[in-house]
Amino acid sequence: MTKIRTSAANIDPQGGLQFAVRLDGRGGGQLLSWEDIRRWERAQGPLWIHADAGAADVREWLESESGLTQVTIEALLDPEARPRVFAGRSGYVAILRGVNMNEGAEREDMVAMRLWSDGDRVITLRHDYLRTPRVVLDQLLAGQGPKGAATLYEHLIDRLIDYFGSAIDEYETRIEALETALLKDPDVDQVRGDLSELRQDIVSVKRYVSPQRNALGRLLSEPPSWLQDHDLLLLRESVDQFERYIEELDEFRERALVVKDDLTNLQNEKMNRNMYILSIVAAIFLPLGFLTGLLGINVGGMPGVDDGNAFWLTCFILGIVMIAEVALFRRLGWL
Repeated sequence: MTKIRTSAANIDPQGGLQFAVRLDGRGGGQLLSWEDIRRWERAQGPLWIHADAGAADVREWLESESGLTQVTIEALLDPEARPRVFAGRSGYVAILRGVNMNEGAEREDMVAMRLWSDGDRVITLRHDYLRTPRVVLDQLLAGQGPKGAATLYEHLIDRLIDYFGSAIDEYETRIEALETALLKDPDVDQVRGDLSELRQDIVSVKRYVSPQRNALGRLLSEPPSWLQDHDLLLLRESVDQFERYIEELDEFRERALVVKDDLTNLQNEKMNRNMYILSIVAAIFLPLGFLTGLLGINVGGMPGVDDGNAFWLTCFILGIVMIAEVALFRRLGWL
């Protein structure tokens, strides 16, 4: 057996095996190798195996040595599997999605965690890097982790849901920033772009959380027999928390629609204000344009043609007309 380490980050994968731990029943565990896994017996204590579903040696072990049925193996290895749970012949399968916590990745590119357990063994598979198993492993290495397979099963789901909460907080921050921007003089194009991106992100997440809600609901309604009452209670609390997160997502989507409506109203208001100003300007210069057009016709009898002061007199009269129009518009409340 491998000597226990102080951090999950220091553990080097053995081929497709990311790590394996034999739980000691006191919150700690012993790291195992492939050889240890093959020699493991139920009497030795609960076993947790976390592996890369895309590795050939993992697939070979699942097919020939794991004892899982072909249906279960195919479900666990399916790279495009949607969230679901079902009871197999020898264990219980849960395929769930969590937010992508990897550096540089989008939260909406949700990563699948595949769990199988029969109450003595827990097998978790991943195609992309998952933070949740590493966090739980750190707890085990510190002697403060789950004490049994059932508790581990519940703990992994709980941690996955906890990370989902971080994405919810991020969406709330983004929607609040958009709402605050509307109170100022926003860049309409920038706000519209940010709003569109946020709505697309929420839709991407909802694509997985809706079936995941149904999957978790089935897990609660038809729990595996080895899941103890205490673990089932904790799992129910986690699922309730997930339901609240979904409700918050729905709330954010509604708030995004309100922001969109407010943004449209703001843009319409600015357009109407500009059109109003243009209308006032046109109304002021319409009589002036009429007078200058009238005095500019090339027919005989135009007054002041031979008077050198006629131009200045005309400008004075036009100024008086403009002042009178502005005064009239103010009296009418148009200005």
